[in-house]
Amino acid sequence: MKALPAIFALTLTAACTQSGPANDAAPAFGPDNLATSQACFTESPASLLEPGQTLLERGPDGRVRISGRVEGRAVNLEFSIAQMPDASRQALDAAAADFFQAAGAIYDVSSDIVIYHRATDGTLCTVTGDRAIGRTLMASVRSLAGTG
Repeated sequence: MKALPAIFALTLTAACTQSGPANDAAPAFGPDNLATSQACFTESPASLLEPGQTLLERGPDGRVRISGRVEGRAVNLEFSIAQMPDASRQALDAAAADFFQAAGAIYDVSSDIVIYHRATDGTLCTVTGDRAIGRTLMASVRSLAGTG
């Protein structure tokens, strides 16, 4: 019978050592520590992006903003979907879809390689630090913006 209290004490000690402040710490990014980007929803997003980041912002107002600091310079592009020819709109939609798909594939809640923000009007801002994704987006929209 002496073994029963010893087993109980050992079980209680193991349970107490497994729960503590070290195990309750918030992950690197979580509800109490969200990754943020000040570049979202501003007039000149590229100036607020870190080197290597690209931003794509779409909202219900028909504007698409694409900004980046991927190739050593800050670029801010803005498109009004309602005023674009169909072929250009389709090309922009395809480039945006590719960007969102690539960003979604590397999204990890424990890092800030991809950051999502949604404004109360429904505008979605996505920022990624993946240079390849940014370069692909910029190359796809360069001709639409008349920058070659």
